[in-house]
Formats: sequence, structure tokens, C-alpha cells
Amino acid sequence: MPILPTLNAHVFAASFIGLTLTPGAWTIANVPLDELTADVISGKAQRLYEERFDASFPMRDTLRQSWAAVKYGALGELAEGAVAGRDGVLFTAEEFAAPADSRDFASELRAVTSRVRKAGAELIPVIVPDKARMRGDVLPRARSARFNARYDHLLTIIAEAGLRSVDLRPALTGPQAFMATDTHWSPEGAAAVADRIGALLEGEIAATATFETAQIGTRAFDGDLLAFVDTGVWRPLVGPAPEVIATYETTQAGDAGMDLFGDAETPVALVGTSYSARTDFHFTGFLKSALNADVISFAMEGRGPFIPMDRFLDGDALSDLTPQIVLWEIPERYLDTWSQDQ
Repeated sequence: MPILPTLNAHVFAASFIGLTLTPGAWTIANVPLDELTADVISGKAQRLYEERFDASFPMRDTLRQSWAAVKYGALGELAEGAVAGRDGVLFTAEEFAAPADSRDFASELRAVTSRVRKAGAELIPVIVPDKARMRGDVLPRARSARFNARYDHLLTIIAEAGLRSVDLRPALTGPQAFMATDTHWSPEGAAAVADRIGALLEGEIAATATFETAQIGTRAFDGDLLAFVDTGVWRPLVGPAPEVIATYETTQAGDAGMDLFGDAETPVALVGTSYSARTDFHFTGFLKSALNADVISFAMEGRGPFIPMDRFLDGDALSDLTPQIVLWEIPERYLDTWSQDQ
């Protein structure tokens, strides 16, 4: 799926030859050949070549960026780890493969639910649908049937565990719900999810304060998936297109949750991943406004959904805060349902 269909085969071939031969020619001209004769079969010569190239070739970054631009612009290809969709939308490759390090979801739910209930709280799993599921309109290829069925299967597992859940697919429908160059939802998507959770819990949580969230500006945004398409100086020509993200601020008015000694009630604990932890998306603030209640986040970046919950349960937060609700935000891509059926 070329991004620049007008880039003809001759230009691509010339670029390929130039980008392939230039580093080799430079290295041979600048590295003594007697140092490259060490046991070619064992690979020592190749490793020495690569080390010398990486350490001393003055144009290595430019060449890497140029090669990335050719691959993305002419072929619509990214480095391993990401997938290019149409209209400049990028996807993590994790949404196209079975999770490498998952846990049995039903067993995990039982264990977590037991500990949360003992503390007098209710566990509500919040499954974030894959970006590839919600932006299927721009996928370069369809995903398999097992991926298509996974989200509904997860909701069934939650119901069978006797827990409430919330289907986030209606909230994350549309091109603005996810950032184009990032794995995660946009602030607007996060706000829609918070509103959906607010509707689920309406009237169940005593208002501890009034929280108001307002947009305060915009800024340039580089998504995490740009690491797989470092087109550098060529980005204005071949993409990915620059993104702008809205910035938000949540403020508190009132002190309904304060007692005479100044202690504030915390009715909601949020445990999850970077969807919740990253301030770019302002999810905690949106939740406070949707629930009109304080929300304390125990989400973590880069640790998946299980380790943050392990640490939350093993620490003192659950007993100290005594929340009414524990929201567990879990991206769909971390969960494997089909292996349990085989």
C-alpha cells in the first residue's frame, strides 16, 4: 500500500541501490581490509563491519531515515513492530498477534475479585478495544475471526465471573477516538470512555466534589508508533503527517468529601496501563468529571495490565483508601481467549 504511488520503480530502484551500496563503499574505503578477514564463516567479519559502520559512518542516521522514507513512501512498510494503515494511521503489531505473555483471564478475574471484595469494594473490568478493531476501515488487511470474536468473548468471561463491565466500542467509534500515530486513544476518546463509565455508575457514587474539565489549548504530538517509521527530514514529504493533540485541565470546586479533619474520601481507584497513566490523554481527569468524585490512579506505563494490579493488591492502597469501586483498565490486546477453547 504505497503512500506515494507516484514514486515510480526507477526512483525506488535508484534509492535502493544508493542506500544499500553507499554504506558498504564508505566502510571498505575507511576500514582496513585486514581487519575484516577474521573468520567470515563464524560471522565475526560481519559483526566487525556493522560495529565500524555504526560507530563511524557520518551519514548513518540520514541513511536510516532515507531508507525508512523509501519503505514507507513507496511500499507503505514500517519497521517490525508496527503496521501502516491508510490515511496515515499506524497500528501496533501487537494487535495482529496473540499476546506473548498473557495470563488466564478467567482465573485472574476470580483471584482479583476475591481480594477486592474482601476489602469491601467492587471490581469493574474496563476492556479497551484494539485500535485495529475500531479503525478497521483503514486496516491494510483484515484480522482473523478469532480476533474479531475476542472482545465479545472477554465480556462474556466478565459476566460469567459475576462482574459488571462496560462495552467501550460505542464510545471509541469514529476516526477521532484514537491518535493516528500512537497506540492509544485520543483525549476525546478517553473522555467518551469516561462518560460511558459515568453512565454505568450514575447515582451509585456519592459526589465528593464537583470536578470540571476544560480544554486549555493544543500542542504538537508525536505518537509512540513513530519510532517504527523514523523518516526524519523526509517526513514533510512522505509522512506520517504531524498530529496535534488537545490539552485539558480538570479543576475541583467544592469540598463535599472533606470531613472535619480534612480527610478526603476516595470512592474510585483506577488501576491500568498507559491508557490511564499517560497525562497526554487526561483519562483520570475525565473520570473525575464524569463521576463527580475523586479518582486515584495506580496505573503504570510499560508494565501491561497485570503487574499494576498485582502491586495495587499487594500494597496498602486498597485497605488505606477503602474505595467503593476499583476500575481495572485492560487493553484487549493483552488478553488471550482462544487458547482456552483449544
